[in-house]
Amino acid sequence: MEFRPGVPLRRQLEGALRVAIRSGRLAPGSVLPPSRDLADEIGVSRGVVVDSYAQLATEGYLTAKRGSGTHVALLPASGRPPAPRKVRVPEHFRYDLRPGQADFHAFPRARWKASLVRALRELPDRRLGYANHLGVAELRNAVAGYLARGRGVVVEPEHVVICCATSQALTVLWQALRQQGGRRVAVEDPGWRWQRYTVEHAGLEAVPVRVDADGLVVSELAAADVDAVVMTPAHQYPTGVVMTAERRSALITWARERRALIVEDDYDVEYRFGREPVASLQGLAPDLVAFVGTTSKTLAPALRLAWMVPPSHLIDDVENMLLVTGVTPPTLDQMAMASFIEDAALERHLRSMRRRYRAKREVLVGALGTHLPEVRIGGAAAGLHLLAWLPDGTDEHETAMRARRSGVGVHELHRHCTTHASSSPALILGFALPSESELRTATALLAEAVA
Repeated sequence: MEFRPGVPLRRQLEGALRVAIRSGRLAPGSVLPPSRDLADEIGVSRGVVVDSYAQLATEGYLTAKRGSGTHVALLPASGRPPAPRKVRVPEHFRYDLRPGQADFHAFPRARWKASLVRALRELPDRRLGYANHLGVAELRNAVAGYLARGRGVVVEPEHVVICCATSQALTVLWQALRQQGGRRVAVEDPGWRWQRYTVEHAGLEAVPVRVDADGLVVSELAAADVDAVVMTPAHQYPTGVVMTAERRSALITWARERRALIVEDDYDVEYRFGREPVASLQGLAPDLVAFVGTTSKTLAPALRLAWMVPPSHLIDDVENMLLVTGVTPPTLDQMAMASFIEDAALERHLRSMRRRYRAKREVLVGALGTHLPEVRIGGAAAGLHLLAWLPDGTDEHETAMRARRSGVGVHELHRHCTTHASSSPALILGFALPSESELRTATALLAEAVA
């Protein structure tokens, strides 16, 4: 056995013996050499071997009885870990047109660093302990003001709940709904598939309800017999349509009559091109609507910062859920985000990014018109992606695979969304991350894949 310098001999010997036992090279019941013999063989002191044997016996790998030597223990079959496998490297594309990404090159590192430094400098020592499971007061106050100003949300700071992600907020809401007897949740068709996953993970049934040019088809909710609906009314994912005023009114009427919960996923609404902002649905019926938002597209998913505003009748259940799990974003990051909002840095960043994304959107739309005139574009008035409707009869999956082989990452409508109603083939193209020149090159390569 060869030993590595700088690592204690006992630790190296223990590790080698563990691996040999786990892999089966040392079979259960086999006898290990006496400590003196093994020490002489590998060139270490007897104490190193004695201590290693004792540690592995404590962990259950060995058994030792006076007079009968040291044996390899019989490990339970379930206790043997699988053969080690390398962590899979995330898929990388030279031209990444997949949706759901921001322009990470434009992340305001200097301003965010200043906010973090301020949090480190000003946070009292006593607040380095466990924080409020609903979020720190500073961020809840800042988010309440931000949502009231920018989204027309009706909210008091004590009703703001800070989460790690939209999916966590949804999961907590479904658990609270289930505790109150809910069983079925309507999801948009087509819609973000992770919404459906969170519903099913919570033990509820996800019921697809069709989306058309006016948004979710509310008239189909009654037949669906659901206790809640989750939706993206201000910028529907993936179609990009805005729910009309008539549909909003009908949805609220349905929810009030049914005593159902509406969950508003405020997806991608910060970015609008050529249309007026649409206020939140929650502002029309705060007693029926749970509002959910995130910093994933405004800043970056790496921050793991999101928020929700549940209706008052769910506050206690939501609080109890979070009290049990204790899953909250780090206090220092919450404090940094609070100052980032209060200093108007977030709104300045959004103004800058709207200009940046508008230019990228125009490049992609123009390139599609040049290289793929047969493709119909949808959902380009807002957000960070658009739908490219392919000619009827196009093999959506094979087209996407050809694009990926040429280095262009795209998402397919029928693979990456909840889709039950019949629709033409389409690709979901994000334009936030690539540069303008990359968008032009990627579109040319995409045209070859379609052809």
